[in-house]
Amino acid sequence: MIKVLKQSFIYKFLSSLVSFIESFITHSGLYSLLTKEHEKKHEGFLEKFLYKIISGLRVIFEKLRLNKLFEGSLFAKTYIFVGLTIALAPILPTMLCLACVLGCIVSFFLKVMLDKEFKFRYTPVNGALIFFMIVYGLCALTSADIKSSIQVAALLLSFMAFYFVIINSVETEKQLKGLIAIFVAVGFAVAGLGIYQYLFGGSFASSSFVDKELFEDIQTRVSGTFDNPNVMGEYLLLVIPVAMSYFFNSKGFRKKIIALGVIGVMCVSLALTYSRGCYLGLIICVGIYLLLINLRFILLFLAGVVAIPFVLPKSIINRFTSIGNTEDTSTSYRISIWKGAIDMFKDYWYRPIGQGTTAFNSVYPLYSLSGVGAEHTHNLFLQVAVETGAVGIIAFLFLIFRFFQCILSAIKNVTDKINRVYLISFVSGFAGFIVQSMFDNTWYNNRVVLIFWAYIALAVSMTFAHKLRR
Repeated sequence: MIKVLKQSFIYKFLSSLVSFIESFITHSGLYSLLTKEHEKKHEGFLEKFLYKIISGLRVIFEKLRLNKLFEGSLFAKTYIFVGLTIALAPILPTMLCLACVLGCIVSFFLKVMLDKEFKFRYTPVNGALIFFMIVYGLCALTSADIKSSIQVAALLLSFMAFYFVIINSVETEKQLKGLIAIFVAVGFAVAGLGIYQYLFGGSFASSSFVDKELFEDIQTRVSGTFDNPNVMGEYLLLVIPVAMSYFFNSKGFRKKIIALGVIGVMCVSLALTYSRGCYLGLIICVGIYLLLINLRFILLFLAGVVAIPFVLPKSIINRFTSIGNTEDTSTSYRISIWKGAIDMFKDYWYRPIGQGTTAFNSVYPLYSLSGVGAEHTHNLFLQVAVETGAVGIIAFLFLIFRFFQCILSAIKNVTDKINRVYLISFVSGFAGFIVQSMFDNTWYNNRVVLIFWAYIALAVSMTFAHKLRR
């Protein structure tokens, strides 16, 4: 049967089409730009200055005999603290998450002081992130409400700093893959809790996020350990593709079935959030994933998309197809906010309003249409634009570009098939998250912000996994 299928005109036509698309993509200027490698040839002035400061601090550290006190100490094993932070991020409240991050930073400082051979790792993402952090911090000082913006900026800058802790504290490939395993295992537990909430109810299961007039068959939307089903969906968008890497990397039927079970639980939980943006993000994520794994999988992806209406419950199909329906209060609400936010950016592109709900609400009511109130723009890019102005949104877009460039370049050049699959999972999950970010402010929940930067750090760390000790 398979032999006959391969000899058919349709199969030959589709195969030729796929081959043509693959050739077009790999030889395009955009592909070359995104996969171009940038190597650091030498240390710059700032790095030399930084290492001199570190040397001076080591002298003080040794004179106080702190090196004797902490040598071999658990407190200097940053990898352990990073693992705990990644595991607890979806569970703990924001301030405890911050405490975990600060603990990691202190541990990393001890690690640097004790290791005289320590060198910071350079990646193409580093410079873009540092630039964005500088712009982000300065915008708090020009905010419409400086006090609240400084508090918000300090929190988010600490979470951004967690990126540097991760990429510089992972010493072996085993440690890196251990952190990824923790990330997926916790995601599986949170997803399982979501399904439990849907089946048996729970304090986090809520019907307050449902337009009951338009969706009578949806009684509740699960939110797992988060306060909002959209936030739960955003979290799962990052975890699901990484879990998919275990299916492709596993050897043996039993391990693949277990991996499929884990993926299934996560997908069901995401479906029960009824988050339309996350649905679209997952479709984009899976499409990119299969495309990068093997371009011929695009046929499987297209077949799956066609089959969706026939296999998914009507409530999910109705929810997804309502995207763009202005009769839905959620859709009309977002459109109204986006229009107001765009008008606000036109006036504040050169003097941003600063970070946080207080700063936003001190300006947005002047641009609100029909008196519609809001705590944020329900669009990450618009949110960054109004908070940090034109320079901030350009810096953020450049950071996103550098991330894609870094990961796609690694995918193109990596020789280890297992690591290649991990890289594909990270870049596809990031793409899905970006899609959802067009429909919601995905940085509104602080724990998701922390997970977002940890996710980027794990992805970038995978680009130099081959250089780590085995």
